[in-house]
Amino acid sequence: MGPGFDVNSIALQTPHLEMQVALRPSGSRIITMTGTFGRDATTDPDINAAGKALDNFLSFFRKPAGYHVKIKAEIPPRKGLGLSGAESVGAILCANRLLNLRLPPKKIVEFAAVAEPSHHMDNVSASALGGFNICYTHPLNRQVNFITIFPPTDLGVAIIVPDIEKKSTEDTRHLVPLTVVKEKYVASMSYIATVSAAFARNDVNAIIETLPWDFVVESARADGGAYGKGVTAEFLREEKQILSQRYHVAETISGAGPSRALWFSRHEDAKAKRRNHLGLIAPAVEVVSERFESLGHKVEKVYITRPSGKGAAIESADQKW
Repeated sequence: MGPGFDVNSIALQTPHLEMQVALRPSGSRIITMTGTFGRDATTDPDINAAGKALDNFLSFFRKPAGYHVKIKAEIPPRKGLGLSGAESVGAILCANRLLNLRLPPKKIVEFAAVAEPSHHMDNVSASALGGFNICYTHPLNRQVNFITIFPPTDLGVAIIVPDIEKKSTEDTRHLVPLTVVKEKYVASMSYIATVSAAFARNDVNAIIETLPWDFVVESARADGGAYGKGVTAEFLREEKQILSQRYHVAETISGAGPSRALWFSRHEDAKAKRRNHLGLIAPAVEVVSERFESLGHKVEKVYITRPSGKGAAIESADQKW
């Protein structure tokens, strides 16, 4: 999320997924996908995040490694919107209930992260805990901890999903530089600190002013081709400037991309609509869509949504199926 690579994440109200988990005898590992994107996501338990998370979880607690998982997939796969994180969190949350382990949310996040490349915990923390999250590791005991902040109610976001097929999240992580010059390090720390403080203070203006400016991870991934043909760091920087100066909209890459997240004040958007009937976010989305088209890409889907203060939750414990 912006400059907060592997540190900051946020839950969204949409898109989301629903899933059911039932434990089965050892050797029976079935994943069934339905929903809008059911045909686009893998059902291989060795690849699907829910399967990988459950295999590790059941092995850790020495339980029979059998299960049937049904996933109604309404999150586009391979678009940087956290499908794998949602799958793994949902699977662990359900297994925790079925085995009556009563693990705290922190442990749910840790077990879910096993299914993620490098076991990064930012996206699984958002799926599990909801809200805006800051992930950090204790310098002495190496325990992972989280600070979760309820997001400002005035903060809106438009998610723009292009037809670009991204590299795997693991591949895009290899594009991140191992060393950073001092000036970029200092700038990144100032942006992360400001964004975190802004969420804590419900300061939407400060979020919008600071969130887009990541000159390390997004820039490296853009120039490495992670966000699609023609989407260079310079192209992205120019787009961010247009959206910020013209519409007071902050643009970030969603997760590992290639989807865009356009952050805006819902109050400002409503006020602008009373003046010109278009508001701020609609023309901002149009700008990004046109720029995608200029590079030969198309926009597949646009979600107008808001951050969610709620994470994953159990709706029913019925196992009759």
